[in-house]
Formats: sequence, structure tokens, C-alpha cells
Amino acid sequence: MRKIFVLLVLFSSSAQAQESPKVTLEHIVDGRGNPVCDVAKAELKAEGVRRTAWAVRGLLRSDLVLTLEAVGGSATLHEIALGGRAGLRFASPSPGGRVTATSPASSFRYFDVDLSRKTVRCNLARLADETDPDLLAAAAEYGLLKQGLENGSSYAPEETPVLALVAARKQPPHPSPPYRKRVPWTDGGSGADELAAAAVAAVTR
Repeated sequence: MRKIFVLLVLFSSSAQAQESPKVTLEHIVDGRGNPVCDVAKAELKAEGVRRTAWAVRGLLRSDLVLTLEAVGGSATLHEIALGGRAGLRFASPSPGGRVTATSPASSFRYFDVDLSRKTVRCNLARLADETDPDLLAAAAEYGLLKQGLENGSSYAPEETPVLALVAARKQPPHPSPPYRKRVPWTDGGSGADELAAAAVAAVTR
């Protein structure tokens, strides 16, 4: 009987550890309802750790993938990447703490309040180029999307790397960004399945 109880406990723990991520899908369209891009958001919580991944498809030639790992309400690890290529990581021990940005070649430490400083901007641009030469342009394109997005002026925690790279490029706001809005993606289809799978793969890796 004791062996059966232990096996049940182990099975329950294993099932919880392998719980499927929650996925939400949305279209982003222009003012006439024409498609701009699609977004899949996957979320997974386990043992005090929350992981989320956003996969943005159609805005660029490759998927833009934003991931966030948060431990409790303190330490965070962000990553921004294009498709299956190398990603630029941003690690912070606590809100407002010193951020360590890491490329495949080097790293740089800074505080968010110093993003406007030239030294910080230049080093972040260097790390982005070391990671992927298309990364800065991708962040700028996403930033433009945010400017025109209905109710999109505030950035979600997952979008923090975009804020850093937009600051690194020091690109002024667009005077008249194209209007965009979110609409639910409820009709499914193979495209939805493929995009959801990309977000799930990013959140579970």
C-alpha cells in the first residue's frame, strides 16, 4: 500500500511538472482590417517560476521571439531573438537592479535609468550586432508597431528587450505611426497551430 501511495505522489508531481503551457492567439490588423502580423503568447508556471514566450509572425521575414523567465517577484531573465537564431539576453536580480545584457560574444552591465546615456546605448547596440545583425532593425520595426497600436503605449514585461534596443538606436517616435489594433484569433487553422507550437517551443526549451 505504501509503495502505491509513493507511486501516486510521484505520478502527480510528474504530471504537474509536464503541465501544458497556456496559449493565446491574436491577429494585429490595420484600420481597414488587413492583416499586419500574428502573435502567439505561451505561459507556463511551475515551482515559483513563471515563463512566458511571445512569437510574432508576419511583421518581419523571421519570427520575432520574446521570452521572459521570472522567479517570484524578483529575478528576471529576458531574451529577444529572430527565428531559431542566437538571442540577446537581459538578466536582472531585482526590479530596478543592475541589468546584465549578454550576447554570444560578450556582456555589459547597466541600470535601466541610464538607457539614455550614450555609453549604454553604444554598448547595447554592439551586443545586438554581435548577437544578430538584424536584431536592432527588428526591434525598431516592433517599436513602430507599438506606437500605432490601439492601447499599445505601455509595454508588457515581455517587451522589455524591445525598449532597450529602441533606446540603443535612439530613434525618435514616428510623427504619424500607422494605426493598428488587436483582434482575437478564434478560427484556428494550420497557421494557428504552427504559431502556437513556436511559442510553446520557446517557453519550454
